[in-house]
Amino acid sequence: MNIDYSQFYRGTTNIPSYGSGGYKKDTLVKYTFNTTDEHGNKVMDKMSREETLQAMKDIRSQYGDSVIVEFSGDGMAALAEGRKGSMVPEDREAMEARNAAFQKDIVQIDKSLNDLPAYSGMYGADKAVTSALENCSKEEQGFVYDIIRQNFLVGNSGSMTDDERQANISLGMKKAEYAAQNFIPEDSRDAFLEAMESIAKLASAGKADGSGNIDYGVAQGRYLGHGSNLVQTTNVLDMMRTMDKDAYAEYQKMGKNNDGGLSSLKYLTNWYAGAVKKNSSMVDNYEKQSDEYVGKNVKNRKLDKTFAGLNTGSKAAFFESLTVHLQEGVK
Repeated sequence: MNIDYSQFYRGTTNIPSYGSGGYKKDTLVKYTFNTTDEHGNKVMDKMSREETLQAMKDIRSQYGDSVIVEFSGDGMAALAEGRKGSMVPEDREAMEARNAAFQKDIVQIDKSLNDLPAYSGMYGADKAVTSALENCSKEEQGFVYDIIRQNFLVGNSGSMTDDERQANISLGMKKAEYAAQNFIPEDSRDAFLEAMESIAKLASAGKADGSGNIDYGVAQGRYLGHGSNLVQTTNVLDMMRTMDKDAYAEYQKMGKNNDGGLSSLKYLTNWYAGAVKKNSSMVDNYEKQSDEYVGKNVKNRKLDKTFAGLNTGSKAAFFESLTVHLQEGVK
């Protein structure tokens, strides 16, 4: 039986990649199964252990190997309780002690994914945004990156019609204008707004499949550094996926080997060396695909104007005009 889990989807976030080969992860997708909504109204029952495991299996099957799927919510309590109940007190205490020791050993990082950069894949636009935010506060940076994640390049639009998605992009542009007027340095404002408009147009041109997953037509590049020092590198794995599908299929099989990803990493390295030797223009051809897509589908695209009239002069003015706009929309 196919179940629609889109109502539990809470967003997609690009994360600093870790691992290697077939074990590398660079995307976090969140699902929350709460029994009540924010107003306390019941929306679902707690799931049984079997229902929980099935939901996790169904959702994970929708994503590739480079994605981490995060599950949370009180509706999934049966799974957590089942895990706790299966341990004797001594085992539980030992596990907690190991976890505490592990936490002391690792380098503590900010676990708020909202503050991590969000990139479009268009290097010029991405660098303009990160450069403009270089000396802004953590909260201000998070505000802008959330526009890219939540208003522009959403991972799945299953809960929205296309008109609603376009309106959401329009709202994002007004948020970007608010940022430009209120905390982006004056000498960076024009470049920042031009970059955000380019990302908004890229988002607007995106196409959703039957499950609501959106293809934005531009490969997600790899970046080194940050801010004005942002440097683009070639995403070799995506180049293989795009330009040599047979090799990519073989690479995916390597991920099943129990060797910590060494065989897949070796395969990828050898493939790249051989492919470039065989076709010295492969990298250029790969990177041209994104440029051609942007020139054809993005550059001259017109954006939705649903929220064009909002006042972005201050936070109070912005929220007041947004409230008025929404109230007029329901009359």
